[in-house]
Amino acid sequence: MSKPKKGGSNGLMKFLAQPYRLMSINKSSLEERQITEFKGYQLLVFGIYSALVLFVVSFLLIAYSPVKNLVPQTGFSKNKKVIELMINIDSLERSLFLQNQYMDVINRIMKGDVVDSIIPVKNNHSFVLENLSLSPSKADSFLRKEVSEADFYNIPSYHSNNISSLEDFIFYKPVDGLITSVFNPEEKHFGVDVVTGKNTSVKSCLDGVVVFADWSSSKGNVIIIQHVDNIVSAYMHNAILVKETNDLVKAGEVIGMVGNSGELTSGPHLHFELWQNGTPINPEEYIDF
Repeated sequence: MSKPKKGGSNGLMKFLAQPYRLMSINKSSLEERQITEFKGYQLLVFGIYSALVLFVVSFLLIAYSPVKNLVPQTGFSKNKKVIELMINIDSLERSLFLQNQYMDVINRIMKGDVVDSIIPVKNNHSFVLENLSLSPSKADSFLRKEVSEADFYNIPSYHSNNISSLEDFIFYKPVDGLITSVFNPEEKHFGVDVVTGKNTSVKSCLDGVVVFADWSSSKGNVIIIQHVDNIVSAYMHNAILVKETNDLVKAGEVIGMVGNSGELTSGPHLHFELWQNGTPINPEEYIDF
């Protein structure tokens, strides 16, 4: 009988069925000791299993760990990231532009200027102003001229100091604290700085509606509230704000927390301003801090 040739399917079957032993030899006594015994198919299964585990571990490391940053990216991935960055930058520029417009209108309103054609657009629980036209129409200009020249109207000028109507209001104290910087319009300080404990509750001085609640680089977290009789109150340098634009608030209701936010501050305090008809008012004349 001829011997079967080595190799081919017979050789593979022999390898899979052949038992193997892993031995250790004592160098001093040359004694052999069996560590384990396995067959060829077991070695093959172990090799396939090890390769599969290695593949899965490598995939997870590359896909979900910082190691993926070391792997060269394809041109498509790079272009996709560039496009995403461009979209984000465009959105930020648009948001900044609208925010600047909004702040400009708020400043004009607080100064007593007339702002026409304001279109509020609800966006993420806040209002932005678009399509602003700050110039009055011809018909509006003619009407204003007639009203200003009429004898039966007694309209005080924008710079009038007649604020006697405020005496009819009972103002709620925004915070308890010590005034460290008083009202001084000549130095562009249109309110008072009240030092108190950090995270002390800031409260609305009157009933009203929030017309602005957002971040300012110089004033930090700012909230501005519109009240009746064209009275406006402003609360600056808050740690956090608990009210949003267009929220209705009651006198004494918490609207924020005292903080140290913004560039123009040197410690936890509340900068509080009170305005009427675009004219700054000394809060100490109506509120006992």
